[in-house]
Amino acid sequence: MSNKIDKPKQTAPQLITKMKSKGITFKYITEEKAAEYLTDKNNYLRTAAYRKNYQKYNNGLNIGKYIDLDFSYLQELSTIDMHFRFLVSKMCLDIEHDLKVRMLKDIETDSTTDGYDIVNTFLSHNSYIIGKLEATSASPFTSDLIHKYFTVQRVYNPKKGKKENKITLYDDCPAWVLLEMLTFGDFIKFYEFYYSTRSYSKISFPVINLVKSLRNGAAHNNCILADLAHGTSRPPAEISQAIAKIASINTTQRQKKLSCRPMLEFIALLYTYILIVSDKVKHHRTLELEDLFFNRMLQKGGFFLKNELIKSNYEFACKVIDFLF
Repeated sequence: MSNKIDKPKQTAPQLITKMKSKGITFKYITEEKAAEYLTDKNNYLRTAAYRKNYQKYNNGLNIGKYIDLDFSYLQELSTIDMHFRFLVSKMCLDIEHDLKVRMLKDIETDSTTDGYDIVNTFLSHNSYIIGKLEATSASPFTSDLIHKYFTVQRVYNPKKGKKENKITLYDDCPAWVLLEMLTFGDFIKFYEFYYSTRSYSKISFPVINLVKSLRNGAAHNNCILADLAHGTSRPPAEISQAIAKIASINTTQRQKKLSCRPMLEFIALLYTYILIVSDKVKHHRTLELEDLFFNRMLQKGGFFLKNELIKSNYEFACKVIDFLF
């Protein structure tokens, strides 16, 4: 069956009826207010995404319907996820800044490079990044740097019927300038390129790529906490070993929770944060982290007392935060 037939466009009241048919209750909000919420504040797809954290009846009169799921629970999970994404974004910016500072410090003391040759080699092997730089060559934020440190020519593009900026030489740009123009994902690519052939202390590539994935999810406003069930993810050994030091988390709990991709990425973020970020910044961000987990998330904690999946994930995250911070 096609989506057009199975999932046609529906009004907010129709979506409310659909949710009720699936066992979702409206004990804490009227159906009218819920419809207003879906119309003016959040859409159905994003609100209903968190239903994946709830089980369904396997038999009986309510077979196929959700167990103990109220619309207000979905609202609260959506709000918590919003605060979570905001905090993740800030923590990733902190990590990005300090990773760059450390990388430039290593390049400064590295006698094998002048800071220019590594950029030339890196871009030679990653031409798609040159294309991304060309695309931002007219940006008010990067235009001056690109035209100062790269050879840029106006070249006619027959497919588009107009002239475009093309970078023809990139051997006169140092690493400390390139870092200011790279996206987070491309910076991680450069980070891996540089440290893969050097013995400097670094964040391992599997760990930093988990952080990158979480950062991308937050930056694209994805519903990160929509599915907290354990899955098939395998944590890097150092992450597993770090969590194994927490006495209140047994082996089974560690393996289950770290198999959940969102949880694994968040733990990788916390682990990287304590290794990289300066103490002053860490102090202020820790206050935000603790406020979110130990205050805001508990405001309507009663909603989730019967949901073992949500409770156990929350408790696991809190134990890791307590241990690391």
